[in-house]
Amino acid sequence: MILQLKKNYSKFCLISILFFCVFKSESAFAFNEPIIRVLISKNKNLRIRSDKSIPLIIKGENFTNKKIKGLTLKNEKNRTILYFDKNKQKKYDLKSNQQFQVRSSDGRGIWVGQKRFSGKLNLFLIDSEIFVVNVLGIEKYLSSVVGSEMPTKWPIEALKAQAIASRTYALKQKGNKLFDIDSTQRNQVYNGLESRTYKTSRAVRSTRSLVLTYKNKLINALFHSSSGGMTENSQDVWKNKYPYLSSVKDFDKKSPKFKWQRKFSNKELKNLFPKIGGIKNIEILNITNTGRVKNVRIVGAYGSDQMSGVDLRKRLGLNSNFVRFKFIGEESNNEFPMKKDLIVFGQGSGHGVGMSQWGAKYMASKGQKAEKILKHYYRGIQIKPFRKDFL
Repeated sequence: MILQLKKNYSKFCLISILFFCVFKSESAFAFNEPIIRVLISKNKNLRIRSDKSIPLIIKGENFTNKKIKGLTLKNEKNRTILYFDKNKQKKYDLKSNQQFQVRSSDGRGIWVGQKRFSGKLNLFLIDSEIFVVNVLGIEKYLSSVVGSEMPTKWPIEALKAQAIASRTYALKQKGNKLFDIDSTQRNQVYNGLESRTYKTSRAVRSTRSLVLTYKNKLINALFHSSSGGMTENSQDVWKNKYPYLSSVKDFDKKSPKFKWQRKFSNKELKNLFPKIGGIKNIEILNITNTGRVKNVRIVGAYGSDQMSGVDLRKRLGLNSNFVRFKFIGEESNNEFPMKKDLIVFGQGSGHGVGMSQWGAKYMASKGQKAEKILKHYYRGIQIKPFRKDFL
């Protein structure tokens, strides 16, 4: 009996120690949760308002914790003016480089145009453009990012993988004096509270503080929609070679953009390439091991040009540079026969480096956990709670 009590007491102590360690670790992260500054708008006209009855508070030059329902900023006759909802006749002239802050205690957030955001807003007037920067904790930010980057109906393990990748990517960004990260595809998509759901919050909460590291440093956790069967080596898209961003087999066959086509008329090609008079031929100079176009030579009526596959993708607005070309029809143009239409046959969507979101969905649907998904797409990495020395 005494022996049994000792065993039970030992188990209780062990569980208590484990609980204390986990609780202390999570409390420490909560206390020191990284703050992120996200550029959510850059415009000459702007409308900000509260969700309902709880007022906004504006603070800055000429405004000391002023309570307001909403405000409008407009560019009129080469000057930027501000006025409040309650007194639209009283207009304030804003100076260049002027800045102020808007915050709210309302959990429903602050409306900026047609989107709602939690946290607070820093507003900067620079050369007649209004920069709006959302300042909030990384975990709140992520619960919206996951829903912006990935359909919330997808398997929870895919959402968890996205949460860890997005957390790592965000913390890796160095930013500038105004903001750390952009809210568009230039960095990662962030649509505010409209993209936050119970499922995305659960994915973020269950992976709280977890990041991807390589040799105890945060990785460049790039991701894309689908690769077209094989992801790409980082050095074959950009200059930098990262060992953890190596080409691997993808599982994205169910992606709607696994295979696609795009047609360009002769007129469109002339508008896109005016200096060389359109395109009558495209010569692929070299490709990557996965088959993506690295460099091309394009020939037009007035000359030729050479460009990278990445730049050609941007110029034509293609889903990826995993492409091949075919011209159809011809028209005579004196001694130069000009081919009419160009058909681009492509695979995948995005740069093809790092985690494939459609591949992650497939792996999760087959019962794979977030850790296995991430370790498949990012080779040789470890998953650890975030520490500042990882930066």
